[in-house]
Amino acid sequence: MQQLTRRFMPFLFALAALSFTTLSFAQAPNILGEWRGTYNINIGGDRDIIFTLIEKDGVISGTFDDPAGGIEGVTIAEVSLEGKEVHFSMPRINGDYFGTIHRDLGADGNPIRIDGDWSLAGEFVPITLHRTQ
Repeated sequence: MQQLTRRFMPFLFALAALSFTTLSFAQAPNILGEWRGTYNINIGGDRDIIFTLIEKDGVISGTFDDPAGGIEGVTIAEVSLEGKEVHFSMPRINGDYFGTIHRDLGADGNPIRIDGDWSLAGEFVPITLHRTQ
């Protein structure tokens, strides 16, 4: 009986480790905070955009700023997060951001980079967002 137990112990440890790993990936990534990205449309040089995401009553919402474009405090009407895919919708300015959360994590274990595309009035510009807060 002891020999049988010894034979299956490594298998049981591996199974336990795998189940913990699976549980940690099943949690939604924390995307709350301030995210900044830079783009250049060949008019006036680089422009920064800022998404500030908060959670209230279990719902993620936030605001969008494009200081160089004179846009500040636009409500993000919808934030969707499915796995590693994110979408921020701002119908007031006909804007959307579609991104994929990068695997890089900060010291706190939260994502620090989102690679994606900023769309304003149907024009798509690739922008990488970096968490700043």
